[in-house]
Amino acid sequence: MVDYKNLYKKYLNRKHKLTFTKDQVVERVKRKYEATEFQKEELLDLVNDDQLDYNKITLCLSISNANVLSKVFTEEEKADQQEQVIDNIKFPLSSKKIKKDEYSYNQILIAEQEGKRINIILESKDNKYISEFLVRGNSMLINRYLNAMIVGSLLEQGTAEYEADLNDDYFQFYLENLDMFGLLK
Repeated sequence: MVDYKNLYKKYLNRKHKLTFTKDQVVERVKRKYEATEFQKEELLDLVNDDQLDYNKITLCLSISNANVLSKVFTEEEKADQQEQVIDNIKFPLSSKKIKKDEYSYNQILIAEQEGKRINIILESKDNKYISEFLVRGNSMLINRYLNAMIVGSLLEQGTAEYEADLNDDYFQFYLENLDMFGLLK
């Protein structure tokens, strides 16, 4: 059982240190997960994404180092990826049936499905703080890390979808993530 009251006390003592700028988040993700930048135009479906404002997407990062990837997926995520590998072998993508300009995009999607690549898309409405993010490649660990790094600034600015309320499930999730990544010490 998680002691949310204790986590909340730690949060209150450190909350002034839990607001990270866009540049700080990007630098930490690059260092921790060996992420590299890529152009948002490579992901053809992003323009239609209903979670992010395409014009406010400030940066895209990719994690493709096999050693890093082997540590960021749960066993369940790895099993799902293995199923995708089998499906992709049974039903391979035919380059003859795909438009030439969509082939590399489809290779990115396959790499995401098979656990060979994680894409992180960052949105910033003010170009100083991250306002929203999207993780493609299904890694709960990466999602949780970004939540821990980003929600503090949203709460500070009053733009979070929830408040720092100990009874709120989303805030409890944030506290758990802060604790998981040692940000409450």
